[in-house]
Amino acid sequence: MKKVKVGIIGHTGRLGTPLVEILQKHPLADIVYTESRNKGCYGSLAKAEIIFLAVPYGESTNYLSKLKRKKIIDLSIDHRNKKGWSYGLPEIFRNEIKNAKMVANPGCYATSILLALYPLKNEIKSIRISSTSGMSGAGIAQKKEENFLIYKEGDQHPQIQEITKILGVKDVLFIPQRIDSTEKGIVSTIFVNINDKLSNIHDIYKEFYRNCRFIRIRDEIETRHVVGTNFCDMKIMEFQNDILIISALDNIIKGGVGQAIQNFNLMYGIDEVLGLIGDR
Repeated sequence: MKKVKVGIIGHTGRLGTPLVEILQKHPLADIVYTESRNKGCYGSLAKAEIIFLAVPYGESTNYLSKLKRKKIIDLSIDHRNKKGWSYGLPEIFRNEIKNAKMVANPGCYATSILLALYPLKNEIKSIRISSTSGMSGAGIAQKKEENFLIYKEGDQHPQIQEITKILGVKDVLFIPQRIDSTEKGIVSTIFVNINDKLSNIHDIYKEFYRNCRFIRIRDEIETRHVVGTNFCDMKIMEFQNDILIISALDNIIKGGVGQAIQNFNLMYGIDEVLGLIGDR
């Protein structure tokens, strides 16, 4: 297969920089265009077949008029709930993404939560979530002095809209937390009340994700096993009609650029893991 000609807008930013690093090593990607406010434009936009938009919230729409007839993967929040855009969660919407022209990459918190809950989609009554991230999970580039804070708790965080839409559940409370002395990683602790007791819940998850090479069901959850990778690790525990699920991922890779490259692979009929597989 010949290489796909790729453009990246926002290539020097928080997500754009690691996106360039991974795509430069991807055997079937050829970066022919880059653009950013800091570095200007380089290469030929006309030659690019697909564009990754890695720009701040609220800015990606400004580029759509000059990207007509190109495939687009938007890493921002701007199009996640917009008509005409496919929601880029590969493990759930693989077939839709394969045929998509425009893909909206999910948020990092939403990815950790939706992957943990989707196998229970039709059984969920209510969800209570506590998610802890490093600095980059809140869009901050550098580690600060030691601090632990809670922000946008309850129903304030914008990624709740993704969660409620995909799961079809309204009773969701979400407590995002940030550890300022840690750079990357998200751990989501999710308490789920379901309609009826389920038997063999571990078998349900293993069957649901049997063809998903980036999902791992584990006995222990540690961010050091996922940071720098495209894996999402999960631990599942049962308490009658309540289930506790803990998920962990790298918010920049699996919750960002790695997932975008998964979507890129699917859109071009490439092996989903190409350019991404690794172990830790």
